[in-house]
Amino acid sequence: MSQSPEDEKRTIRQRAIERRERLAQGPVPRTDEAYQERLRSQQDRHDSAVPTALRIAASWSWRLVLVGIAAYFIGQFLTFFSTILLAILIAMLLAVLMEPILRFYRSTLRMPRSLAAAVALITFLLIVVGLVGGAGASILAGFSDLSEKAADGFDQLLEWLSDSPLGIGSDQLQQYVDQLQRQLSQNAGNIAGGVLSATGSLVSFFTGLILALFTMFFFMRDGRNMWFFVVRMFPKRARRDINESGIRAWYTLGAYTRTQIEVAAIDAVGIAAVAAALGVSLWFPIGVLVFVGSFVPIVGAFVTGAIATLVALVDQGVGDAIFMFIGVLAVQQIEGNVLQPYLQGNKLSLHPVVVVIAVTAGSILAGIFGALFAVPFVAAVNVVINYLVGHDMYPEMNYKPNRSGGPPEAFDEYVRSGEEKYAKKAEEAEAKSKPGAKPAEE
Repeated sequence: MSQSPEDEKRTIRQRAIERRERLAQGPVPRTDEAYQERLRSQQDRHDSAVPTALRIAASWSWRLVLVGIAAYFIGQFLTFFSTILLAILIAMLLAVLMEPILRFYRSTLRMPRSLAAAVALITFLLIVVGLVGGAGASILAGFSDLSEKAADGFDQLLEWLSDSPLGIGSDQLQQYVDQLQRQLSQNAGNIAGGVLSATGSLVSFFTGLILALFTMFFFMRDGRNMWFFVVRMFPKRARRDINESGIRAWYTLGAYTRTQIEVAAIDAVGIAAVAAALGVSLWFPIGVLVFVGSFVPIVGAFVTGAIATLVALVDQGVGDAIFMFIGVLAVQQIEGNVLQPYLQGNKLSLHPVVVVIAVTAGSILAGIFGALFAVPFVAAVNVVINYLVGHDMYPEMNYKPNRSGGPPEAFDEYVRSGEEKYAKKAEEAEAKSKPGAKPAEE
C-alpha cells in the first residue's frame, strides 16, 4: 500500500531526526564490505615500496608506448600503399557525394543497379568536364590579351627598375639574364631529374584517378553488400552495433562532403564576384579554380588566392591587384575561420575548435591529404564511439527505410539469404557424396 504525501513527509522527517540523534552520539564506524575492501587495498599500497602514483604512471606509460609503436607500424604500412588508400578514400567521398543522384536513378527512374551506377558515374564525369571545359575555354579566349598585357607589364617593370633609385640599368639586367641562363645550363641534369620525377608523379596520379573511378563505380553498385560482407566477419553479438555505427559514420561522411561543397561554392562565388567587380576578364576560371582548390585545406586557398591576385595584377594593374588581394584575404578569412568551422561543427556535431585542431594535426601528420581527411575521420570516429557507448547521435536512423545501409532488417535478410545459400550447397554436396548418387547434369 502506497503512502500518502503527508505520511511520506513524516517518514522523511523521522529519518532526519534519527540521523541527527545518531550523529550526536559520536562517529559510527562503517562495516560495509566495499569500505573494508578499500581500506585493505590502501593498506597494501602503503606496504609497497613503490609509490602508488609511480605505479599508475608506469602502467600507463608502457601501454602508451605499445600503442605508439603499433600506430607507427600501421602508419608505415599504409604509407607504402598510399596510392591505393587515397584512391579508396577519394572514391568513398565521391560515392557519398553522388548518393542522392544515384537514389534518384534507382527509385524514381527505376534503373537497374549496374545501369544506375554507370549513369551516375557518367553524370559526375560530365559535371567535372563541363566545369573544366568552361574554365579552359574562358582562359583560351582571354589568353592572347592576357599575354600581351603580361609583356607590357614586364617592359614597364624593366623601365621602373632602370629609372628607380636602385640604379639597375639595362646592362645589369642583361647580366642577370645571362647568369640565369648559365645556372639553368649547369643544373640541366637536376632539372631533367625533376621533370622525370614529375612525370612519375603524373603516372601515379592518373593511376590513382583510374583506380578511384573504378572503385567509386563498385561502391555505388555494390556498396551495401560490400559493407555487409565486412560486418559479417565480426562476432554475432557485435554485428548489429558495428552495422548501425558504420551506417551513421557513412551518413556523417555525406554531411561533411555536402558541407565542404557549400563552403567551396561560397568561397568561389565570393572571390569570383570580387574579380568581376574589378573588371578582371578571367573571373569565371578564377571561380572554378577556387572551387576546386577549396577542397585542399590551407594550401589550396593560398595557391588559388595567389593566382587570382597575379591575374588581377597582369589584367588590371597594381591598384586593382591590391584590391583583389584584400578581397581574397577577406573571403578566405571569413570562410576559414568562421563559415567552415561553423557549418561543419553544426552538421558534424563537432566544436569549431575541434575542426581547426583536426585540420592542423592532419596537415602535420600527412600533409595536404591529412588535412583533407582529418575532419571526416574525426567526425566518423566521434559518431561511432558515441553509438557504441550508448549515445546515438542520429536516433532517426533507426526508423528510416531508405537510409544508406538499408532498413534495420536488411542485414538480417542478407545473413539469412547467405545461410540458406550455403545450406543448399551443403545439401547438394552431401547428396553427391552418397553411394549411387547420379552426377549432376551440366
